[in-house]
Amino acid sequence: MKNQLEFNFAEEVSKQTRPASSGESQVRVLNSAPLKDKNKQNILFLEVCSRNNSIYQEIRNRHYVDNRGTHGQQIHFLINYCNKYCGIISGASSVYGVKARDVFFQIPKNQHIKQKFYLPAIINNTVFRLENHEKNLGTKILKLWRNTIADLWEKIYKIPVIGFETFIIETNYRKGCMYKADNWVYCGITSGSTKTHQGMSTPAQRIKTTQKLIYCKWHNKTIPTTPYEGCWKMKTHKEKTRARELSNLKKSILATKYYYEN
Repeated sequence: MKNQLEFNFAEEVSKQTRPASSGESQVRVLNSAPLKDKNKQNILFLEVCSRNNSIYQEIRNRHYVDNRGTHGQQIHFLINYCNKYCGIISGASSVYGVKARDVFFQIPKNQHIKQKFYLPAIINNTVFRLENHEKNLGTKILKLWRNTIADLWEKIYKIPVIGFETFIIETNYRKGCMYKADNWVYCGITSGSTKTHQGMSTPAQRIKTTQKLIYCKWHNKTIPTTPYEGCWKMKTHKEKTRARELSNLKKSILATKYYYEN
């Protein structure tokens, strides 16, 4: 027999109709030809790259958070402005246990619903390093990134995005101002601990970590109804087929450039 939470969720799903898009400017794909146009030389665009891209790694290693790689679903970008690479920005799988984030997105406590529907539909902005400090540039990049990665996430992982999360180590000069300017909501501070393990089959251990500021933003305020089908175990034929499909989809978008047309 279904418990009350599962019943309520199913009931909401049955009533759910997906609302129209947020109405923000449409993201366009930039071909190489416009870059030769003098009127296009100050354009801002995001270029999809692999995590191992040499330019990405060079900039990533200058970020204040140690470069320890990325786990789970992920899409990475180089930031190009005025025909120069000036930063990187990435999105990846959301973090599992964050109470303030769960409250913001109204995530049910039922673990199956949380893991299968909600968490895959939330993108974690794992890194954002910008080395050009022109006024308002960071906010423009965040807006372009949100709309670009939401479209790509659904294309690659087949999951419509409901929102975004990010975690910031606070200092005297780092308090999440760019996120506030992009209308992200400050939700609180992490507990200062996390679970970690060596390999997927070993028991997790809880360790202390630096507390971080939590910021969240809705992309499509709706109940997620598409379950995520993982393939990381690579055991079944279906999982292996899906893994190959993901690999091909990721390769197909490498070096693609996305921008807003003025």
